[in-house]
Amino acid sequence: MRYVTILIIVALVAGCGKKQPVSFKEQIQPVLNARCTQCHGKDIARGKIVMTSYASFMNSHTISGKEPLVVPGSPYQSRLYILCETNQPHFRMPPDTSTSTAPLPPAELELLRHWIAEGAKDN
Repeated sequence: MRYVTILIIVALVAGCGKKQPVSFKEQIQPVLNARCTQCHGKDIARGKIVMTSYASFMNSHTISGKEPLVVPGSPYQSRLYILCETNQPHFRMPPDTSTSTAPLPPAELELLRHWIAEGAKDN
């Protein structure tokens, strides 16, 4: 009985540290709407990249047309994350010339990284 109690306590403590998955709809799409859709929306789709919905976002590719913006599970292979986190202003997204605050604040960048690392799901 004592071991069962210890196992239950360990399981509860281990479960308390789990983070909720990042939600595309509730957390990522608002960032995209605020910082990206001015240039990558339905009316203006620079580089043929549209970020107004999960489907359009995940179906968009880089200018070469071969490389996806997001590689689920791999933020450091995802072109979107690489362009958002770079320190090189001439490559960074959003660009310094945009109306949004550039670069992405650390909290938004970390949220994007977590979402991609979790598999870039439509949740």
